[in-house]
Amino acid sequence: MAPSYDVVIGYHDSDIKFVEKVAAKLEKADMSVWYKRKQDSQIQTTQCIMGCKIYLPIMSELSAVDKAIQDELALAYISNSAIYPLAQTRFRHLAPKLNGGAKLMLAKINWCFVFNMEEFESKLDSLTECMKRDLQNARPGSSSNSLSEAAFSHGLSLPHVPDPDAEETGSEATESNTGSSSEFWDRHFQGQPQVSWAEFRDQFLHDYGQKIDKELPDVKEDKLKFIVNLMCKDVFDMKKTITKKMYDDFCASDKPHAFFNRIREYFVAYLSLREVLSMDSSLRISTIQSLGQFRFPAIVSGLSDMLKDDDPNVRAVAAIALAHAGKDRPDTVDHLIGIIEDEDRLVRESACLSLGYLGSVRAVSYVVDRWRNDPISTVREAAELALSKMNAAEAQRCMKVTQVLSSEMSALKPKPA
Repeated sequence: MAPSYDVVIGYHDSDIKFVEKVAAKLEKADMSVWYKRKQDSQIQTTQCIMGCKIYLPIMSELSAVDKAIQDELALAYISNSAIYPLAQTRFRHLAPKLNGGAKLMLAKINWCFVFNMEEFESKLDSLTECMKRDLQNARPGSSSNSLSEAAFSHGLSLPHVPDPDAEETGSEATESNTGSSSEFWDRHFQGQPQVSWAEFRDQFLHDYGQKIDKELPDVKEDKLKFIVNLMCKDVFDMKKTITKKMYDDFCASDKPHAFFNRIREYFVAYLSLREVLSMDSSLRISTIQSLGQFRFPAIVSGLSDMLKDDDPNVRAVAAIALAHAGKDRPDTVDHLIGIIEDEDRLVRESACLSLGYLGSVRAVSYVVDRWRNDPISTVREAAELALSKMNAAEAQRCMKVTQVLSSEMSALKPKPA
């Protein structure tokens, strides 16, 4: 079982004294706190971040360019941990050093600034009070569950502790190409219960194409095509017709630019996932394994892509994680069937076990083929176990054959003298 802490602190080594002081303050307020020591492994760091309720990055000019902090921030973001940036320098000095993904992740989150130790106690008192209140609200049975609402509800109800220079760290999208403040659907499709995907896509790009090109960080692919692909695959599940209900469910708000803001948040989550999966191999595997507990579309899509990874260990672990994260998506079975004849035996075993967990009827023939024909005994055993979990006539018939054959083989064995 992965450890679970209230707060995990991320930091650059140069800030260790400040971190110790912050940790002591939070622990005095009865919060469980973890931060990496020299003896701690990367895998332990991964598990602690994915299990924490709040991730507290100590932002300085050195941590802003630290790859380890960027990875941790991305991991906390996709794990839906609340993020509270605590800075020791002004935002105008940090902003140019943050990469595009980190800047977007932190853009709409309220920061706490501590410029000198004289104000440390008062600033940390405010921070601690808000953390405790929100942790209390997030406990089971509470009327408020602010730590586990939507996939992108990052940052709890911390009142803004402003930078004395009144610098803005982010802003809502408040204008489109049309300059209109009306809600997107009403602006283009008022009164219509559904529209075609092509029409929806074209109107979206007309209103927000320039904004996407200007505000969102670059990716390896064409940025507009990348956003459209995310909308089509992950948000609307490749539907040719977009209903008002599908749209409303995704927006979860009737503000003028709610859809664009949610797409932007989703884009950031997807970039965060890419960041996490680009880590060193041992950290990737432990992260991928843990991602199975999340069912956000970006994570399901990322795990599906991992089935094509060059590392067979990654493919095997991603298969198991995908079965859990994507069990409600029909294409998950197709992805797993696609690797059931993988060249690596561990991947084939994982595919069989994952399909058994899903209990897919249409996967039975593929699993039966592995049970009968795979040259590796452990793969055949995994296939047999998978068939025993499948509630399908063909699977039960195969299991009956197995029992008969086992009985006949036992009868043919020479009896001991």
